[in-house]
Amino acid sequence: MKLYITIVSALFILAWLPSKALADEKVIWDKTPIRVVLKPNQERMLVFPSNRVRVKIPAAIANSLSTLSNNGVIYWESNEEFTDKRILVQDTISQKTVVIHLSSNQSLGSDEQMTILYPESETDITSSNSENKAPKHYGYETLTRVAAHHLYAPERLINIPEGIHRVNVAQQTDTHLIRGLIINMTPVISFSSNGLYITAVKLVNKQKERVILDPRQIRGKWLAATFQHASLGPNGEITDTTALYLISDRPFWESF
Repeated sequence: MKLYITIVSALFILAWLPSKALADEKVIWDKTPIRVVLKPNQERMLVFPSNRVRVKIPAAIANSLSTLSNNGVIYWESNEEFTDKRILVQDTISQKTVVIHLSSNQSLGSDEQMTILYPESETDITSSNSENKAPKHYGYETLTRVAAHHLYAPERLINIPEGIHRVNVAQQTDTHLIRGLIINMTPVISFSSNGLYITAVKLVNKQKERVILDPRQIRGKWLAATFQHASLGPNGEITDTTALYLISDRPFWESF
């Protein structure tokens, strides 16, 4: 069914999401070890200037720490508290080695993104070679607009920004995405960028009455969600269908 919905110019990120989800702590590497404190069972992202870094994890915390390094971004998640451990992160392009003092603490930890910067006086090797440029990082609103354009915009106006890639998503239908409502949901299209995934989901009301869409009733682990409309009309009416845009840190079916 074609979705006959007008795109609104402003896409609203849910008010119930913590404001720190959009925060970004910037730290300049001045050869002083950088302190990073994780919160157990919450992922934290470290972004480096180069898109090629290697990280060495001490054996003492290998079973307590999950590490993923991808395109200059390190994703860390601890499953328990641990005290300071020295981590070496090597930039294989500039040959710099950044020293991290990593720990995990429930009360002191944070899941805020941290961006590591090099001093402005140093030459940024990545700027001279397009292959080695640091990955672009897009906000939730930009990712949502990309997905929305693919559903509604004329083909001639559709454009995928550099650094955003389309990924396969199984287009199977399920009725359990939103608690308390009988709504068919089907993932339509999905994109990824620097560890984030945006998926456009088609929603169809199967009930005979109009329903209000409440983001607090969405099942799954999502970083942000945007409804195209705040409600759905009764089943069979033109307004019984809308779109939902979900942002996650892993593929759609792994987050649902």
